[in-house]
Amino acid sequence: MPSHVCIDFQDQYAQAEVLVTFETMADGVQLVSAHDASDDDILPGLEDLQRRALESEILDDCRRALGNGRTTRRIGRTLGA
Repeated sequence: MPSHVCIDFQDQYAQAEVLVTFETMADGVQLVSAHDASDDDILPGLEDLQRRALESEILDDCRRALGNGRTTRRIGRTLGA
């Protein structure tokens, strides 16, 4: 299952990171977990807006990695999903 390092929204200084595990879907990504430095899953405590921001960050980085600026099923194959 692919994972991505993102900024921890619970860190008021935006210096901490979380490891977000996700599944690729035809229309984007589905977040599975978000583990902080203490290995606690903070995903259940995030607001919808924060979840969407994580999804957007992951998709933006996937687009850059692919170099084509489009979200397609190919992202899942590229990330090994």
